[in-house]
Amino acid sequence: MIIEEEVLILKEVAYKENDKILHALSKTKGKIQLLSRGCKKNNSHLISVSQLFAYSKCILYKTKDMYIIDSAELIDNFYYIRKNMDAFFNGNYILELISYVAQENDVDYKIFNMTIGLLHSLSQFNKDFDKLTAAYELKLVSMLGYKPDFCHCLSCGTNIKIDSIFSIEEGGFYCPNCVKFGNGIKMTYNEILTLERILKSKFENISSVENINSKILNLIRQFLFYYIGKSNFTTLKLL
Repeated sequence: MIIEEEVLILKEVAYKENDKILHALSKTKGKIQLLSRGCKKNNSHLISVSQLFAYSKCILYKTKDMYIIDSAELIDNFYYIRKNMDAFFNGNYILELISYVAQENDVDYKIFNMTIGLLHSLSQFNKDFDKLTAAYELKLVSMLGYKPDFCHCLSCGTNIKIDSIFSIEEGGFYCPNCVKFGNGIKMTYNEILTLERILKSKFENISSVENINSKILNLIRQFLFYYIGKSNFTTLKLL
């Protein structure tokens, strides 16, 4: 069977003398493995599409164990990510994160498109990489079905309009009147408003979101890691 598919390369593994096995996120088939034959040869037409961060439109053969790249057209390699160390490390963390989260045949084109959008922003920005990564983490965990409620008290349901306690386990806030029902991280009302802005902002507008402090960044990451069940990502050590 021959198919056309958009893919993002998450990991490359040397295979035989001139080949690579590529771990990729696809737009319509979830995470897949690709065999790129001869891509390590200097004259190979598959060199550019067989590297980390390569986003391409591929013609693939389906075999029993994996897909084989017949031909491919590079859409973007996010070249400028490699020109900035902070962008590069954040980008690698995102690839490692989505590689862990994505599953074979678990299709979510919105997550695919969001990941491409994040990499595009990382390649265009020269600052705010931690903001971009935090926005991706928060949007990702929400898309996975664990969207936090920043607006209402978990216990009484009233609108949050004052400093409150965020529960990682419950995915929301307890107002001061109901805090006895749960433990968590105390956040100021301004920090709560900032969390809501991060969740709703597009990546290209994230620089306009002010007052994103380390407390907010840590809360988002703790929340993500709690729900995906993993925190020891190798690239975080580099960051």
